[in-house]
This record gives sequence, structure tokens and C-alpha cells, in this order.
Amino acid sequence: MKTYLLYGAKDIRLSEKSVPIPGDDQVLIKPKFTGICGSDVHYFQHGYCGNFIPKRPFALGHEFAGVVDSIGANVIGLKVGDEVAVDPSMPCGSCKHCKSGHYNLCLSMRYFGSASCDPHMDGAMGQYLVVPATNCYVLPVGISMAQASLLEPLSVAMHAVKQVDRIAGTSILITGGGPIGQLILRVVRAFGAHDVTVSDVSEFARAFSLKSGANKVVNPLEENAWKYYDGFDIVFEASGAPSALANGIQVTRRGGSVVLVGTLPESFSIPGNLIMNKELKLYGSFRFANVFEDAMNLVAAGIINLDGLVTDTFNFDDIPQAMQHALNKNGVMKVQIEL
Repeated sequence: MKTYLLYGAKDIRLSEKSVPIPGDDQVLIKPKFTGICGSDVHYFQHGYCGNFIPKRPFALGHEFAGVVDSIGANVIGLKVGDEVAVDPSMPCGSCKHCKSGHYNLCLSMRYFGSASCDPHMDGAMGQYLVVPATNCYVLPVGISMAQASLLEPLSVAMHAVKQVDRIAGTSILITGGGPIGQLILRVVRAFGAHDVTVSDVSEFARAFSLKSGANKVVNPLEENAWKYYDGFDIVFEASGAPSALANGIQVTRRGGSVVLVGTLPESFSIPGNLIMNKELKLYGSFRFANVFEDAMNLVAAGIINLDGLVTDTFNFDDIPQAMQHALNKNGVMKVQIEL
């Protein structure tokens, strides 16, 4: 089979590998749609992602949906030809985090398209992929495979939103209008947020946010950008910029909540005294747990709308160009690969 392997920064090459054979509890998936995530872009741009430094070439791609090509001897509930969404997370299932339901915090987590474990897990930028049967969800009526490939980032957004107790009737600021920020916007709208503002330095992202349902947008680089904004109930920091977090803390109401979703630098200062005297609640949100199937069903039911999020689609043979295109900030929201 053909697969694209990452060898280093800006170095992704078409390679050939043997088609994997599924084990007794596994299925062989032929990916049909694969989304390019911010972490994929980071791997491509820098050759690594945060603390995850590849030791050998591997295939990117953890946002995907596909067709079951063959099944293992013990697999029930799936058959050849099923269209499925795939949860890319594979926790150990036995540690204290897994047993308490917080399997996204598992220290032995394996994740498709990631160098976070060794051996690295190849992702869906190849023609076939072996997947645990329990990670596959047969698509219900009302959701396409193109939409299903967005369920992983949608789950990240839903997990972030579920960090706070109540969304209905609240005023919300989302700092960062990239794909995760846009998905948080759509989730909080579906959950009944009263007033939603999105902050981003990109004019494209701000315009996109208004089309996606934001009430207002802010350019944080403008002088006095926050002069007329104060008292947000909840702030979701989805940009990964320390300045955005500082701005968000400033305009959160006393007793409000701040949720960290974007990947921030390892070391930076925060206004700790302001958090203390405003009695803010500060939450972290990492990947997702226990929301993937819910996300799928909410999309299928039309409660969460994913229309328009994918701005560019490339063919499998054009994956290197797709990765390069995904580096663009203006005019590009989500890049998807169709196999």
C-alpha cells in the first residue's frame, strides 16, 4: 500500500508498506476522509510537536473516517463495507486515570498519527490502517464520512465545553478563531449560550466567526480593543497565545471561569493575583474523554452544524501540497484529504 511518512520538517514522502493484517479484535480500515490538525501542521513545519519528537518516520493523520475492509475473528457489531468514524485514542484501560473515567489523561495513551508513544502510531495518511474494533462507530443516518472526519476535533471542543457546569444563558469569549475555536463556538451555540464573542488577530478568522454564529468579534491588536467588553461568564482560550489568556482573564467576570484549550508555551507569567481576587475558576482541557459518540449523534441529529468548516479538500496524491497549504492562516480554516 501507499502511505506518506514524515521524515522531518517539511519532509513528507510517499512510501510503500505492506497492508497490515488485523488481529482478532481489530478491523482493517480504508480511510476515505482525513482532516489535517494543528498538531499535524506542527509536526510538518518543525519536525516535532511540543515534547513529541519522532525517532523514526511515521504517518500523520488522526482525524479520519473510512470503510471497514476486513475484520478480525472476534469482532462483532461491524461488517465489511460499514462506514465508520474512528476514535483515535487508545488508553491502557487499567491505570487510575482510565478507571476513573479520565482516560484522556492516561500516561500510556497511544494515539494514531502521533510520536507520543514508542513505537509511533501511524495515522490515516495511508491507504489502509488497522484499528481496534472498539474504536469504530458505524455512522448513523444524517452524517457523512466527510463530516465524520471532523468528530475528533469536535470532541476536543465538546470536552472543553463540558469542563464548566452550565452553558445555557451565559456570555462567552473564545480567544482564538481557528478550527478548535470555531468548533467551541458551534458547541456553545448548540448548548444555549446567550452571547458569544470571538477574538482573533486574523480578519479572515473574525469574519468566519460571524458567519458561524458569533454575536461579536474583537481584534485584540487594536488600541482599546477591550474597552467595551467586560464581565464574560466563561472564557475559552483556544489560541495558545499568552497575551490572549491575559486578555481573557482581564475580561472574565468576578467568579467566572477560564478554560485552557490551546497549547501555550512551556513558561510564561499569568496575573495570579487577579485570578485570586476575582475568584476565577481556571480549568485545563486536554484531548477528550467520553464524548466521541455523543458528538457523532449531535451532528447526525442536526443539533451541531459542521457546514463550511472545511475550506479546502485535496486528493491523496497531493498530501505534501495539502500540508503546505494548511500552514496558511488567511483563507484557510480546515484542510481535508479525500482518499
